[in-house]
Amino acid sequence: MPRAALLPVLLLAALAGGGCAPSQTRRVPEELGPRRTGPGGELLARGDELFRRGDYLEAKRAYARAISEDAPLSVYVEACAQVARMESLTDSIEAGEPWLRLAARRATSQEPLGWSRLQQVLGIFERETGSRAEARARFERLYDYCLEHGLYERAIDAAHHVVLVSDDPDAQLAWSQRGIEAAEAGGLHGWLAVLWNNKAASLEDEGRHADALIAYRAAREYHGLAGDERRVLIADWALARSLRRNGLVEEALPLARDVHLRAAGRFEADPSADSAEWLGYALWELAEHAALGGERPRALELARRARERLVEAGIETWGEFGAAELARLDGRIAVLEAGDA
Repeated sequence: MPRAALLPVLLLAALAGGGCAPSQTRRVPEELGPRRTGPGGELLARGDELFRRGDYLEAKRAYARAISEDAPLSVYVEACAQVARMESLTDSIEAGEPWLRLAARRATSQEPLGWSRLQQVLGIFERETGSRAEARARFERLYDYCLEHGLYERAIDAAHHVVLVSDDPDAQLAWSQRGIEAAEAGGLHGWLAVLWNNKAASLEDEGRHADALIAYRAAREYHGLAGDERRVLIADWALARSLRRNGLVEEALPLARDVHLRAAGRFEADPSADSAEWLGYALWELAEHAALGGERPRALELARRARERLVEAGIETWGEFGAAELARLDGRIAVLEAGDA
């Protein structure tokens, strides 16, 4: 499946330290707190923006500048915690520990923004140093705390971190559902689109295609409400593929054709790597339908065109994932060339 359709386990793979490809749709929260006014608040918000972009060194500098004794308590604690996090990303865990101690000296559970940010970073440090059980317990408490204080996006993030430190697939799915519940409590349609897609992909990985289809339908509904054209295209592609895998070809084929038309239109208007990637995957899906219908020559033609577009998109530069995907497509082409469906 495309990198952008690997939903982890919207938006913070780099922030969570999960090591995911940049364009994955298996995504995690990016929210790091509300926008603030005043010098310290503006610097904290600037640091968050740089963090989201993956510019950890500049983010660290912005966070450090936000720290002063007269800064609001929440700004001081959050900025110290985030300097610690940036140190862990740019230098070492050990380099971040003094900053965590500074944050802990002033943090109080009566001030939710600073407290929740500190708990998140403490849990990440515990996870990264091998204390996975302690990290999981902290993230579970943080989830409840964030819900209690109306920090719904941070509750989603906490649930995501529980998923990261859980080895049991059932527990991972349960905490994916709790992330969905937090998004529902906050009325966060954009997050619901992403989180349902995450859950669908996890179910799909386990071969639970019927359950994955239910989740993909929910994801598509919320993507439609959010209104982002590219994400709707991706959601429709994932839904069409899930429908086919569940044997619902009559519903899947019209949607797959529509996805192809839209992907082709995007590519014609903007022949970028992203547009080429999605046109390639749309063509691949049509090739699978042609094979199902016994149209082997047509399926082979579509699969070869899909390969051309994916190579144009840079699939050979996507590391292990790209190599595996290209090998999978080449395998399908070989089967079709041999006269098999």
